[in-house]
Amino acid sequence: MNADLLEKLEDMGAEVEDTLDRLMGDEELYLEYLEKFPENQNIIELRKAVDAGDCDKAMKEVHTLKGVALNLGLLPLVDVCMDMLLDFRAGENDKAMSQMDAVEEAFHEWAEAMKEA
Repeated sequence: MNADLLEKLEDMGAEVEDTLDRLMGDEELYLEYLEKFPENQNIIELRKAVDAGDCDKAMKEVHTLKGVALNLGLLPLVDVCMDMLLDFRAGENDKAMSQMDAVEEAFHEWAEAMKEA
């Protein structure tokens, strides 16, 4: 992993500069966090919760995943997580649960980009 990854992520819609500002310019630390992102377990737990019909757990997991994505500046992933989360908060659980595939797809797109770097 290197600066080429940061450029690629920026091209995909990540807010690299803002994230680096929050990390006080520590590019090495940012790259370390990005390297660990594909191993994030929230997406697995979210899938399990959705498959089990557990809306409370699904809402917790998508909220956590949104936070991780936001901290890393992965705004397109934040957006799909937020859509799901807002539907849960509005009591539209079926609509929220139906967004699982979109969240999973977005997560894997980012994870693959990081693995390829």
